[in-house]
Amino acid sequence: MTVERKIFISPQDIGAVKFACAKCHSAVILPIEKIADGDIGILIARTCPHCRTVSGFNAGMKSLENLIAFNLLLAQLVESLKGGNLELSFEVGFPDDFA
Repeated sequence: MTVERKIFISPQDIGAVKFACAKCHSAVILPIEKIADGDIGILIARTCPHCRTVSGFNAGMKSLENLIAFNLLLAQLVESLKGGNLELSFEVGFPDDFA
């Protein structure tokens, strides 16, 4: 018999979004309720304050627009699902040695 573990999270489970530099892994963690309040595009497009590596996302890039739109939608999901008869969840992966 094979046992497979799956983890699903709902939008209500998401407390924050982490933006990390791919080079030095310095990170900013933004609470989900603060996403709509701030200019998330500036956070994504900025140069890493720790190692000065550029993010590679610049104003006018479709990829930056997509990241901004995704994060704004993520922040609005909980409110959007209220009152409806639908449950939404995301399957997340984890390493095999996850306890």
